[in-house]
Amino acid sequence: MRIYVAGPLSSNENTKRSPSKVVTDYIQNLHTMLWIATAIRRRGHHPYVPGLDLLLGVVSGGLEEEDYRELGMSFLEVCDAVYVVGQSWGVEQELKRAKELGLPVYFHLEDIPEA
Repeated sequence: MRIYVAGPLSSNENTKRSPSKVVTDYIQNLHTMLWIATAIRRRGHHPYVPGLDLLLGVVSGGLEEEDYRELGMSFLEVCDAVYVVGQSWGVEQELKRAKELGLPVYFHLEDIPEA
């Protein structure tokens, strides 16, 4: 299965954060998502981590937050399932679309069948 790994990329805090805190939160959250993606891969599936799209923006430049959302959602459209790492506004939007597509949603690795 192609499994979309949905998780918060920034902190869910509603406070003003320093640029270093924003970057630290992003890296920590991406680390968690990559750990999950590795475990999904070990189960024989193909994970997609939308947080890695940042690297595309680093290379090409000029991408806005909405560009990243659009790119991630386009991959969600072709995935077979979603794995949820945590909650955020973005994850809520991804889950809403997954429900519309009838995709199974997983919250625990052991619930994902072996390929």
